[in-house]
This record gives sequence, structure tokens and C-alpha cells, in this order.
Amino acid sequence: MILPPALRPGDVVRVIAPSSSFDPEPFERGLTVLSARLGLRPRMRADVAARWRYLAGDDARRADEWREAVADPEARAIICARGGYGAMRLLPAIDPAPLLAHPKLLVGFSDVTALHALLNRAGLATVHGPGVTQLARLPEEALVHLEALLRRSAPPAGGAPPAPGAGLAGCASVRPGRASGPLLGGSLTLLSHLAGTPYAPRLEGAILFLEDVAEKPYRLDRYLTHLALAGAFRGVAGIAVGQLTGCDDQNAHGADVVREAILALGVPAIEGLSAGHEDANFALPLGARATLIAPAPGEGGAPRLEFDGWTGGEGGVA
Repeated sequence: MILPPALRPGDVVRVIAPSSSFDPEPFERGLTVLSARLGLRPRMRADVAARWRYLAGDDARRADEWREAVADPEARAIICARGGYGAMRLLPAIDPAPLLAHPKLLVGFSDVTALHALLNRAGLATVHGPGVTQLARLPEEALVHLEALLRRSAPPAGGAPPAPGAGLAGCASVRPGRASGPLLGGSLTLLSHLAGTPYAPRLEGAILFLEDVAEKPYRLDRYLTHLALAGAFRGVAGIAVGQLTGCDDQNAHGADVVREAILALGVPAIEGLSAGHEDANFALPLGARATLIAPAPGEGGAPRLEFDGWTGGEGGVA
């Protein structure tokens, strides 16, 4: 897996809108965070705020924007404006080879899971983290963590709880144990919709991260059942569950549905990671190697993910 070089103050980052259109006010506030707080230089096309139906412009505009961002020789990262819907429409038009030759960090979450899946499958590590429109809502702890992750400057993993940028603590062990492997995943909805396509992540030996928003418990059940029937969970090493925001109804809690499906897999699993659709959206390095630690009752330390080998900064292969 190729790890893109770390970001440094003054680096150019391309801002793109590969999915839904966005509201200008949180977008402008997010650009201020990028420049004033993180010391980066955002660059974007003049039509980044385009709107076409429920998308940020038609497929041709968004595909051209992607290719321009990849080809920009000064840009060190590509940061998505927001999620929503539309990234998977671009997958057939995206060639990962240029990013493998000249790696840049891709940052985004939610619908951007489709782009993460394509690039991780091709061999490039990416960052599941807040889009531009969410940046101004992040608590300080999440911003510190994001900055450390993007700069790959955190202390080595191994602490409990992990230092900012070196890992992420959860709330509970679903099934005790320990597992290591590439960290893959994102939105459960998108992962289910990618199953059966050439872009679905290969999860054998991987730590699978799951999160979602505004999906009723029966829909979560449907997505998990679809993935199981498709054989997607075969050989998975461990499961880490993030935020399941607005996923309850009067009949069931979304977390209970997900927990039940995870227990059936019989692998180490944790839940309660602060990553997903809430304001406290802590970033994760997808594709990079991670260790999942799920302590049994009576064992010390928090349930956690440790980001193995992410620090160092100059890029390379993990």
C-alpha cells in the first residue's frame, strides 16, 4: 500500500466537489480553517459550486475536476467539499494510475467512500475524514487529531488511549481479541451498494470500519445481510464501528442491529469510535495498516485502533 507524503504548512490542496452540491457559508468557513488553522493553500475550479439536480454539476464537470486535481503538480492533497451522493457515478471515469505514480492524500467521508474504495483497492492509502463544509464544526480535539494525521507527525502507536493522529479509542469491545491488517471501509450504505462491482474493497485480512447516518435499523440489516450474502465478510480480520447517527426508530436501535451482525462473524470487534457523521468526526487512514485491540472484561486499556506505520511523513510503502 502506497502512503502519500505528509502535508506541510504552505502546501497547495485541491478542493473538489465529486458528490452533492453544498451550501456556501459552511464551505467558506471550512476554507478558512484550511488556510488559517491548518496553514494550507486551497485551490479549486471556478465552478466548484455548480449545481445540477442533486449533484455538484453534471458527471462531465465532476470528472474533469477530478482529473485536474490529480494532474496539478503543486497540489499535495485532494479534499472533498462534502459527501451526499454522486461519487460512485464517476468510478468508471477514474484511472488510479496517475495517483499511484504521484501520490496525493484524498480526504473525505460518507459518499466519498466510493473513491476511497477504488483507490485503496488500487494500492493507495487515503484519509477518511471531514470534508470542507464540516471543518468549522469540528471540536478542537478532532482538528488536532486531523492535523497530526495529515502531517503524519504523531508519536508511534502503542499508547492507551492513542495520541492524536496515532490511533482512535472506542467505547466498548463487541468481541474481545486483537487483529492487524489494512484498515478499509467507510459508509455501510456505500459498501453495500459497491458489493458485486469491480470497486468493492477486498476485505480478507482487513480491519473493516463501518459508520452511517439516517438509515433505519431495517436498512442497516439489509446492507449487512447483502454484504454477508455477497461473501464480502469472508476472511475479515476485525470490525471497528464508528458513529451510527440517526439510525434508531421506535422498534430498534441501529447499534443493536450492527452489533448482532458483527457477533455472528466471530472476529475481534469494537464500537463507539468517534468517526462518521457527527461534528466530532475523527480521521482514519484507510488502506494503511492498523491494529484493533478489543480488551476482554478485566483487561486494561481502552478498546482502540492503532495506526501502525502511519507516522514518518515522506510517503512510501506499508
